[in-house]
Amino acid sequence: MNSNKPESMAAIGTHERVLEMVKEHLRPEKKVIDLAAGQGAFSVLLSSLGHDVTAVDADSENWKANEIDLLVANLDSQFSGQLLEIKDKFDLAVAIEIIEHLENPFQFVRECSKILKRDGLLVLTTPNVESVYSRIVFLITGRLYSFGAYETVRPAHITPIFHWKLVMMLEEAGFEIVTETFENVVHLPTANFKVRTASFLAKVISPFLGGKKGAEGRIVLARLK
Repeated sequence: MNSNKPESMAAIGTHERVLEMVKEHLRPEKKVIDLAAGQGAFSVLLSSLGHDVTAVDADSENWKANEIDLLVANLDSQFSGQLLEIKDKFDLAVAIEIIEHLENPFQFVRECSKILKRDGLLVLTTPNVESVYSRIVFLITGRLYSFGAYETVRPAHITPIFHWKLVMMLEEAGFEIVTETFENVVHLPTANFKVRTASFLAKVISPFLGGKKGAEGRIVLARLK
């Protein structure tokens, strides 16, 4: 394995699904910002489509995509002013698996609206805490899916995002949802008995439950009005 090649830090399949969404809704050679870019794996994929990519992360320690500009910014702050001092507004902002890490997701979405052009697009991904699997995990453990005891140690998952909350924050920031899809989480064969049991029960009882279910990973694309 090439240790200098950026690797995905997202759930299996998430980058692929988001990339498909970007291809469908955004023409090449647009200005794109990758928020919470990690090592730069998705920034590289965006660049391969011909987009002008800027990446943002809390620090540069793990950055490996040296051919792409990396800006260091605190995404739990009012970061838009810092970015707009040195960059023009963007056609697309991508925020893969970051919003659940933040203390103020409402502020984050407002800041995203400030760095986008009119009709600009925002792609957000986050654990779907309303999935049937999450409901069963909560029943068994008292904690939501992806918000277990070891998953909520700072700066990890501290803010569960429900559908109604996501709709509220997007609408208040001037966005409208274009499409919402879900990605099944791949459980490794080594998963423990509780995980395998919850996964099995989710498949059995899903047809009998109401509400916004979907699979374990939520992916939303919204447009700034």
